[in-house]
Amino acid sequence: MLLQFKKKILFIINPISGIGKQKVVEHLIEHYLDKKQFDVDINYTQRHKHGEEISAENAGKYDIIVAVGGDGSVNQIGKQLIHTKTTLAIIPTGSGNGLARHLKIPLKIKKALLLINKGNTKLIDTVKINEAYFIGTAGVGFDAYISWKFSEAKKRGFWTYLKIALTGFLKYQPTNYIIHYDGKEKIIKKGWLVTFTNSSQYGNNVFISPNAIIDDGLIRLMIIQKFPLIYFPIFVVYFLLKQIHQFKFTTEIVSRKITLINPNIKIHIDGEPIIMGNKIEVEAMPQSLKVIVP
Repeated sequence: MLLQFKKKILFIINPISGIGKQKVVEHLIEHYLDKKQFDVDINYTQRHKHGEEISAENAGKYDIIVAVGGDGSVNQIGKQLIHTKTTLAIIPTGSGNGLARHLKIPLKIKKALLLINKGNTKLIDTVKINEAYFIGTAGVGFDAYISWKFSEAKKRGFWTYLKIALTGFLKYQPTNYIIHYDGKEKIIKKGWLVTFTNSSQYGNNVFISPNAIIDDGLIRLMIIQKFPLIYFPIFVVYFLLKQIHQFKFTTEIVSRKITLINPNIKIHIDGEPIIMGNKIEVEAMPQSLKVIVP
């Protein structure tokens, strides 16, 4: 009889993301994760960036590390697994869950656990942005403004996000950017929404980069310039139809490496606000992270 070695799996749970859901996560792990396949450990984050520390300490020690949280948690945990033998799994409990939605990972905890049992994996790209990394999106324009305001809000969730976006639409002042890619220079005036993408959406099925392919070794820089208010209904329709790249004020740049001279130092990486220098160098890291997918 052949011995079957169990895989070591570590769940890193963000107790702040998806308030209420975390109370049942351990219960669901106990009921739906296949104990014949896995030896299970569970760790809760206790402070900001704690998930990053736990993941860094355990990368290579576990076969699978599971990020239980939103896109920020997935970023903190996943970036420590780049170019390691450890596979990332995602239990999405955040507000937007952009990466999970792009990868078609179930939003229900039970179904996401059953997906882990199946063990199907895929190598995806990650992106280096100066000395940091993102997996889904990173932005320097209006989306960065929203991320910063959202991080300061007392309430979480989609409606808070929407309220900030609507009230900030008229307040946010666009600016000019200089972009270098493939030996070319491009000047963008009145850049309003300026987003680097590896995956297709911010979350909540808001598709900023419908053409994004997460394992093609390419980055997309989506730029929407400030437009007259009369175009706002058309802008919304293009977003809803997943056709924002067809909007007349949109520019899409596709390359393996892009440099942007950015007057804004407040940006976001996978939805998390961060301060970064005025010069941003972004480079694709092809098929550098193994993820459990359907």
